[in-house]
Amino acid sequence: MKNVLILGANGFIGQRLIARLPGGVCAIGYGKNCPQWENDSSIFVRGDFAAEKHMAEILTAYEIDTVYHLISTTVPAPGTSCAMKEMEENVIPTIRLLDAMVQTGTRRIVFASSGGTIYGESVGYPHIENDPLDPVCSYGIQKATIEHFLKLYHREHGITCRIARIANPYGVTPQSQRTQGIIPILMKEMLKKKPITLFGETVRDYIYIDDVADALVKLGDYPGEESIFLIGSGIGTSLTQLVEMIEACTGERFCEIQKRPIRSCDVQESILNVGRTKRLLNWEPKISLQEGIRITWDEISAKAARDRTVGRK
Repeated sequence: MKNVLILGANGFIGQRLIARLPGGVCAIGYGKNCPQWENDSSIFVRGDFAAEKHMAEILTAYEIDTVYHLISTTVPAPGTSCAMKEMEENVIPTIRLLDAMVQTGTRRIVFASSGGTIYGESVGYPHIENDPLDPVCSYGIQKATIEHFLKLYHREHGITCRIARIANPYGVTPQSQRTQGIIPILMKEMLKKKPITLFGETVRDYIYIDDVADALVKLGDYPGEESIFLIGSGIGTSLTQLVEMIEACTGERFCEIQKRPIRSCDVQESILNVGRTKRLLNWEPKISLQEGIRITWDEISAKAARDRTVGRK
């Protein structure tokens, strides 16, 4: 039995990863809250990653083969108000984790980085793995900093690091109905008959959560020498196109669309070239944006209907 430690097991990506792990893998989920997933081959460990002092004991007690580092306590935001938090709650705890891995002999880590914020503008072409990093927000700087430390610990201590630069994941986790991404946000506002706000006319690479989880599973077993993998659809979609697709799929219309200037933490265009990832991992995104929108709408509208029924009782 292979034992994997999943940091952020109750998060959006963590829940779907655990649900899609193959047989023969035991997931040791780690996080602050009680688990919202069920799996006969899973164990949950409660802890606060930002303040964790006993990671070496956890790695040893559960004989961890691979660490999936999916935790981030922040999201992209304008300005510098989160800069210190990025360091204290994400970068420094990751260094403590890497030191614990060196101490215990745990030699493999898969890190969920950000393909959407770690680069600058796409400038008319999808990003490739070795494009220069030029993040415009502290969240992206945090991810880039952790990547550099992973490479350092690989050089100095032989730790195998797999860096997953994930584009813009979206969807709903069936276990807890947790959502992520602008797509479910817009859908919830549509159901509430509330106005939506669009910042600029940005272009993004949207990828359904199950396709992300499947790529991460393959990264856990990848035997090659490459360390950086781009995980996305490889297709850019503008906000206007996205709104039109949601309306076409749902048969509903947004009651009002408010447009605002692009935020300082956003780039105009971010698209990933996933050709190498497809080839190296034998992986392919299976859910088109149209199908992913439909699946997400079905989940969100069904939950809204259940909530209304419960509210009437």
